[in-house]
Order: sequence, then structure tokens, then C-alpha cells
Amino acid sequence: MAVKRGRGRPKGAKNKKTLVKETLESKVNGTTASDLEFVSQSQQMQEELEPIPEGSRKEQTLKGPDVETRGRPKGTKTADWAVNKLPRNPSIVEILNSASKLKKSEKVAFLSQYTGRSDVVYCLKAAFDPRVVFTLPEGLPDNAVVGDKETPEGAMDLAPERLIRVYKRMQYWVEGGSGQAKPAKREEIFLDTLRSLEKSEAEFLLAIKEKTMPIKGITKEICEESGFDLSPK
Repeated sequence: MAVKRGRGRPKGAKNKKTLVKETLESKVNGTTASDLEFVSQSQQMQEELEPIPEGSRKEQTLKGPDVETRGRPKGTKTADWAVNKLPRNPSIVEILNSASKLKKSEKVAFLSQYTGRSDVVYCLKAAFDPRVVFTLPEGLPDNAVVGDKETPEGAMDLAPERLIRVYKRMQYWVEGGSGQAKPAKREEIFLDTLRSLEKSEAEFLLAIKEKTMPIKGITKEICEESGFDLSPK
């Protein structure tokens, strides 16, 4: 009768993981450049010997993210996809740019989420509401600067100021605003604000000051359908 061969290491023998660990410990003192290379190789060997649990974070990391070749992820609504693409505290420029890429029904649903954002309300009223009248002169002086020159385009958080924080300055620039100032002071505040914002925000502020909407596909009708009060009743 044939004798069965034993499988695996002999009883009491150390496994590879233990051997690697002991070798690493023996190399701790008096480490040289060659020792460091050995330690690195040993650590890599130890990691390779450790099984990776199925479905674990490590397996997902090694596998990498699921990549969609085009469009939004399968099964995701367009509006939800657009929201996920926005940063944590999006500016009105980022919000409206995201909305402009959506279908009309999705655009209305998307914008309706921002009816409680005061800066969005202020800016849409400035652009579309005839009750909001700017007291600033048309155009800009020849030496006016639009956008902070030191801020990379699109890097709104790096600019000295953000529109989400300074939108209330409109009270200085519109008829009936609570901020009272002489014409020269009003213009100074406006020009200083343009100079300190990131370029896309500065250009947006300049456009709504002229009662225009610079972002394609964002109309007064769509904004009103979304829940914004932009017309006299």
C-alpha cells in the first residue's frame, strides 16, 4: 500500500511569515544601505504572503476605481450626478454652470435645491428682477482690474475673497439698499470687490451688474419655475 506523502511544512517548522518577521527583527541594529534594501524586500514579501480579504478596502484599492468610459454612472439621475460633481461649498458660478448642462426639467429640480441660498437669491435677483436697479455707472474705468491676478482661474478658494461671502455688498450698489455711501465710495467698493475675486466670479458679478446672465441656458423663466421670486406681483 502506497504511503501518503505529508503536505505543507514539517510539524513545528516556522512558516515564511514568521521567518520574515524574525529576519526583520535581526536587522534592526546596525542597519546599512544593503540592509535597508533587504528590509524593504522582506516587507514586500510579507505583504505578498498575507491573503487579501475579498471585498475589503485593500482589495478595492488594489483593484482601483470603477471607471465610466463616458457620461454619468449607470443608473444615476443627471441632476444627482451634477450635484456630486460640485465642491462642498459651490459658488453660484459653479452651481449655474452645472445647471446649464442639464435638461430643462432636471435644471429646474437642480436649481430648486438652492432657493434657500442667500447669495444665489441675491445674484439671480440682480440679473433678472426689474425691481433691482444698480446705481453704479455703466462699464468700467480704463484701469479697472477684473479678477485677482494671483489666483489661478477656477481656484475660487485661493482668491482673497469669494462671492459667497461678499454678496451682501450689493446693498451699496442698488437703489434702496441698506448700505449708504457716496457715489465715489460705492464705486470704490465695487472695483475693490472685482479686483479681489477669482476671475470667473468677478466676470459674473460684472455681468449681473449690467442686468445680464453670462451663463448659457439659465433664464429668468427657468429660475422662476425653480422657486425664485424674480418678478413684481
